[in-house]
Amino acid sequence: MALPSRHAWFSSCLIACLPVLAGCANESTPVAVEAPPFVFRSLELEQKGGDGEQQWSLSSPEARYELSKRLVRARKPVGLLYRDGKPSFRIQSDLAYVINDGDKILLEGNVRLQQLTGRKLLIQGDRLRWSPVEGVLTMEQRPRAIDSESLISASEAELQQTTNELTLTGTVQLDRWTDSDRKGRPDSSLRSRAAQWNLDSGLLRAKGPILGQRRDAEGTVLEQLEGVSLDGNTLKGEITVQAPVIIKIPRENGVLKARATTWLFRDQIILSNEPFEADLDRIRITGNGFRADLGQTTVNVNGDCEITQPGERLKADRCRWNWSSEAILAEGQVRLKRDENDQVTRATRLEGTVGEEGRIAFTAPGSRVQSQVKIKDEGTSGTSVPRPQRNPVSF
Repeated sequence: MALPSRHAWFSSCLIACLPVLAGCANESTPVAVEAPPFVFRSLELEQKGGDGEQQWSLSSPEARYELSKRLVRARKPVGLLYRDGKPSFRIQSDLAYVINDGDKILLEGNVRLQQLTGRKLLIQGDRLRWSPVEGVLTMEQRPRAIDSESLISASEAELQQTTNELTLTGTVQLDRWTDSDRKGRPDSSLRSRAAQWNLDSGLLRAKGPILGQRRDAEGTVLEQLEGVSLDGNTLKGEITVQAPVIIKIPRENGVLKARATTWLFRDQIILSNEPFEADLDRIRITGNGFRADLGQTTVNVNGDCEITQPGERLKADRCRWNWSSEAILAEGQVRLKRDENDQVTRATRLEGTVGEEGRIAFTAPGSRVQSQVKIKDEGTSGTSVPRPQRNPVSF
């Protein structure tokens, strides 16, 4: 930091005058003399690195410099952070305290740290500690990171100037809105513990427990996601929650248990390519992977779909479940087995609907089915009778 040369001259003159001022007092009484602060109509501070590249600058329309404390108090300061010789952030606040001639800088009151490149992220808070030598900026009070899609809040946020790595500590919460109007409640939120977010690459990692929720306009939870930890990329719009993962659908009493699960938050899609199991009242659904479209309230089961309910078990290549309409579709090599009479029905497509008692009633509109039952008569061990049938058929 470079201060005007007259500061050093004033300091020397002040020290030289101290014995004269002391002589005017009682010789037995020591007198403490404090120099009056300098008042600047404008202040310009800057710092360059060893390679001559600009690192930061700070200006203020009015400032006071206390020579004995090596402290500058600046009003309405505006500064720039540089990276690779180019401005990367604009910084401003109500007040700034430049300590030890620029060793530390403290900003207070409506602190704004505006990213000038990339996502144009805005970091806001009430108090910021800035260490120019180390290139570290720590937002201590009510830190919030805001972009066009979301808002992230935490207990503390620390930005590394050279790497653009943002470290969030305490309870970290990500809120998202589907449109630019943020007066209402966020559509979805994701909560974690300490997180690291690279503003350049978008890489995000966070410790758990993880809690994600999607809500309606009244704030009622539609779906809830729980996991151990997460990693993802905010530029790609995806976050992967690590196992064990639990997805709850409160209105339908539905619970889905899965392994590593990815949330495509811009499209409101949750998916996994690993085995899962889901329970809906008296119905159990399993498969080798799923893709849930939250906006359409549907889950597609990818491979080895199996639906089990009391007395019945259905297997198919793929299934689709709409938890809003309670409709279920099974396609591919569909096989439905009922305990009663050991009935086995095969088809390429079966449709079902969850009834009032929590059971699925299957039909086969437009499809050819084949049923096989075992009928036990007295004195016989039972026979297997195949019965080909045409639609519509109910089971």
